Formats: sequence, structure tokens, C-alpha cells
Amino acid sequence: MRERLAAVRGIGPWTINYTLLRGYGWLDGSLHGDVAVRRGLRTLLGAPDKIGEHAAEAWLAEFTPWRALVAAHLWVANTTAA
Repeated sequence: MRERLAAVRGIGPWTINYTLLRGYGWLDGSLHGDVAVRRGLRTLLGAPDKIGEHAAEAWLAEFTPWRALVAAHLWVANTTAA
């Protein structure tokens, strides 16, 4: 499925991973490019500066095969942070 989605012009890694998460329940998609995920990670780590995509990808790699599930928690952390 990943290859078929990647063959569609305009669909990139984030869209592929999100589609696999939502449509197929695949929990290992790395959503490291998502701004809300990176904000949630910044909040979680107490980082003074923005978290880049590469740093977020490396951090999420530790959670294989549940990276998308961790990303979902980071989305929520971003909306509930005081």
C-alpha cells in the first residue's frame, strides 16, 4: 500500500503514514514531520527551541513499532499543556 500511495503525485511521507494509521490501524508510521507532534515533543522535553524533523524522527525511532501511537499522544500533550 505504501508504494501505491507514494506513486500518487502530491502524496508524501506524512500523508502515507497518516493514511496507514487511520485507514489501516498501522501504528508504526513516523509522523515526525507533523508540527503538532514536534510541538508536543518540545513540551514533553522542555526544549527551549523548536524540535526539527530529524530530531523528532530520531526520538520517535526508539518507539518502533508504535511510533504513530506515540505521535498521537504528543498531539494530545500539545493541546492539554498549560
